[in-house]
Amino acid sequence: MKRFVYGIGTIVVVVLGLGFAYRNAAPVAVRYYGGLQWSAPLALILLTAFTIGVALGFLSAFMRLVGLRRQLLQTRKRIRQLEQEVANLRALPIKDVL
Repeated sequence: MKRFVYGIGTIVVVVLGLGFAYRNAAPVAVRYYGGLQWSAPLALILLTAFTIGVALGFLSAFMRLVGLRRQLLQTRKRIRQLEQEVANLRALPIKDVL
């Protein structure tokens, strides 16, 4: 059922996107600093901007994930060291307490 709903949703988004691209086929000029300019249909410019945004978002999330994994490995190493230290302390003979 979930797959069916996703399939219908995908079809609706594609049809709406194609309709938008058809209705906005006129070229639009995008001007950058330094006199750079790009002329293309509005739908292509929006799709390009969306794709760049998604790529930057994934890159940011990936970098955060790498940092968290590195921190996790360091923490696990520290836990092993502390567990070994506790085991060594428990193995020491107990002398007269009083």
